[in-house]
Amino acid sequence: MPFGSWLNRFRCRPRPVNKTRAFTLLLVPHSGRLSKHMRLPTWLLKAAALSLVLFLGGLSWLGYDYFRLRANEQELARLKIVTRKQAQQIESLAEEAAQVQERLLEVDELDAEVRALVGLPSRSDPARARGAAARSQGGSGRTPAVEDIQTTLKTAGECIDPCKKLLQGLKEEVEQEQRRLAHVPSGRPVQGTVTSPFGVRRSPWGRGTEYHEGIDIAAPSGTAIKATGAGTVVFSGWRGGYGYVIEIDHGYGYKTVYAHNSKNKVSRGSSVRRGDIIAYVGSTGWSTGPHVHYEVIYQGVKKNPANYF
Repeated sequence: MPFGSWLNRFRCRPRPVNKTRAFTLLLVPHSGRLSKHMRLPTWLLKAAALSLVLFLGGLSWLGYDYFRLRANEQELARLKIVTRKQAQQIESLAEEAAQVQERLLEVDELDAEVRALVGLPSRSDPARARGAAARSQGGSGRTPAVEDIQTTLKTAGECIDPCKKLLQGLKEEVEQEQRRLAHVPSGRPVQGTVTSPFGVRRSPWGRGTEYHEGIDIAAPSGTAIKATGAGTVVFSGWRGGYGYVIEIDHGYGYKTVYAHNSKNKVSRGSSVRRGDIIAYVGSTGWSTGPHVHYEVIYQGVKKNPANYF
C-alpha cells in the first residue's frame, strides 16, 4: 500500500471517546471578567446528593426525636399532675370511708342507747368488733393505700346489712313497746281530789273497815272521764252498787274500771285511746257524792291505781 494512502487512513481514524460522564459548571461573572468552568464527575454529584439526602434525613430524624421527647416530657408532666390528683382523691376517699365506718359505729352505739332508754335488752353485734378493727387499721398515720381503702369499704359494707337488720328489729321492738305503753294505764281518769285511797279504809256506810279495791276521785258532776290507756270497751252499763260502769280491756294483762258515772259515752266493743272521753262523773249506785271510782287490774289482780298516776 502506498505510504500516502496509509497515512490518510491513519488520519481519518476516529479518536476514542471517553465514556465517563461528567458535568461542567460554568461561572459567568457580571463584571466582564473571563468566565470560569469546573468539570464535575458524576460520582461526585451522586456522592453530594447522597450526602444531602443523608443530612436531611438525619436532620428530620433529630427533629422528630426532639418533638417526640418534648411530647413525652409534656405527657410525663401531665401524668405527674394526674397522679398527684389521684393520690389526693385516694386520701380523700380513705377519709370518707373512715367516716362511713365511724357513722356505722355511731349507729350501733345509738341503737344501744335507744334500747337502754326504752328498756329493751341490748344486743351484741359483730359489726362493732369489725368496726373497731377497721378503726385501729386506719389510725397508722401513713398515706392510705388502695388496699386499705378496699379493706375499710369492705368492712363498712359488711356492717351495713347487720346494722340495717339491727335497726329494723329495733324499730319493730320500739313500735311494740310504744303500743304496749299506749295500752298500759297511765295518768288520772279525771282531775280532782282523792277522797278514798286504795286498800283498807273506814267504811263510808257505817262502823268498821273494808278493803277498797280502787281509788275515789271527787269531781263536779258532769266532768268528763277519760280513758287512761288504749283498749277495747268490754262492759258499758249498770253494775249494782257501782252504778253506771265502764270497763276497758287494754291488753297486755291490763283492765281498768270507771264507776258511779252519770252517763256512759261509749258502748261495748268500742275502741278507745288514752285521753278519749268515755263517761261523765256522777253519783250513781252506792255513792256519797259525785266522784269516779277507778280501778286498775293486772293479770286478774287489782292494783293500786296511784302507782299508775
